[in-house]
Amino acid sequence: MSITEQKKALRKELIRRRRELSAEEKRSKDECVFSKLLPFLEKCSGVFTYVSTEIEVDTRQLIDWCFQHGKPVFTPVSGDSELTFYQIRGWDGLKAGRFGIDEPADRAIPAAGDENSLCIVPALCCDRNGFRLGYGRGYYDRFLAGFPGKAAVICYSDFVTAIPREPHDRRADLVITD
Repeated sequence: MSITEQKKALRKELIRRRRELSAEEKRSKDECVFSKLLPFLEKCSGVFTYVSTEIEVDTRQLIDWCFQHGKPVFTPVSGDSELTFYQIRGWDGLKAGRFGIDEPADRAIPAAGDENSLCIVPALCCDRNGFRLGYGRGYYDRFLAGFPGKAAVICYSDFVTAIPREPHDRRADLVITD
């Protein structure tokens, strides 16, 4: 089986397992991830983050924290092959976008991170070295190739496992689990 086929099969299994998490278990895991992520949020100049869906590690709590503490938040718009991040200043700055994911409504000025920026990277699973398995389109691998700040993959601890890797896969600097 090719690496691409292995990843496809693993994605299907991981999505099934994510959907089986109870609301209470997910909430508890999300709270733990947020508490471990908080020291990094406090130190960064701005947060580049996805807006979580129901099966992903919650980012809405960290976005709320950023709004409350005046920390700039940038969320992505997915193009044909790349992500472009734009600042949002509140929840009303989002609209339903591609793949059913909330995206910034105002796309006037693309965001440019700096060395103190933090990018929160989604993952269906990851390994302890910061390599992750996403949804298979390579958006974050391409984005991280030019991102000057730190990248943090957030993942539930029972989804930390060995992952088949390809040469284009990018490593996150931090792995944050529950």
